[in-house]
Amino acid sequence: MTSTRRRVADRPGVRSTRGRPVRGGATAPPTWRRWALPLALAVVTVLAVVLYFTPLLGVRSVEVLGAGSLGHDEVVRAAGIEPGTPMLRVDADEVRERLQAVPEVASVEVSLSWPSTVQVRVVERVPAAFFVARDGIQLVDATGTPFQAVPEPPAGLPELKVREASHADPATRAGMLVLTSVPEPVRSEITAVLAENPNDIRLLLTGEREIEWGSQEEAEKKAAILPALLTRPGKVYDVTTPALPTVS
Repeated sequence: MTSTRRRVADRPGVRSTRGRPVRGGATAPPTWRRWALPLALAVVTVLAVVLYFTPLLGVRSVEVLGAGSLGHDEVVRAAGIEPGTPMLRVDADEVRERLQAVPEVASVEVSLSWPSTVQVRVVERVPAAFFVARDGIQLVDATGTPFQAVPEPPAGLPELKVREASHADPATRAGMLVLTSVPEPVRSEITAVLAENPNDIRLLLTGEREIEWGSQEEAEKKAAILPALLTRPGKVYDVTTPALPTVS
C-alpha cells in the first residue's frame, strides 16, 4: 500500500493533499471557500428583502420646500407617500407626476435623502391675471394656465379676455406674452388684456386709455417705447408699428 501511494505522489503533474491526489499541481480549496459565495449571496438576498419589503429603512418624514398657499400637509397628501414605505420602493418620478397634476404646482423636484427622508421642492404658480370663466373666476399664471378658482377678482390683477383661457390656446399665450413683456410701471396700469386672436391684442389701461398692440412681432421694441409714449396726453396709443407709434 505504501509503495502504491509513493508511486502516485511521484507521478508527474499529481500532488497529494491530505491523502487526495490533485492533478495539475493545484491545491484543493479549503472548505470555507466553497461556502463563501453562497453565504454572501444569501446575506445580500436577505438584506435586499429586509430593505425592500420592511419599514426598517422606511420613510420617516417628507420635507417640503417652497410651498406657500398649498401648505405642507396638502403637498404630502398629493405626493401619496405613506409613512413607513421602504425607501427603495419610493419612485421619485411617480411622486413628481402626482404633484405636477396639482393645478397650483408649476414644477417640482423630488429626491431621496437617506436613510429616511423624501425631499420635495415645489415651485407654485404665480397669478399674473384672472379669467372670468363660465363656472367662475380663475387665476391665470404667466404661461396662460388657469390654476385656481377665486370668489372675486383679486385687486391689482388685470383681466384676461379670451374665448377660453388655456396654455394650449394661441390667443391666450399671445396675450400673456404681451402682458409679461411690458415694463412693470406700465403693467401696473393695465386693467385688461384683450386677445381675440394672436394678431389682434389690446391692453386696457386706467383712465380709460388703451394700447393698440397688434401682433407679437417686435414685442421688445413695442415694450421699450411705451413708457415715454404714455407720457403724452391721449386715449389710444398705437404701437402696432413700433417705428411709427401714434397717439390719438
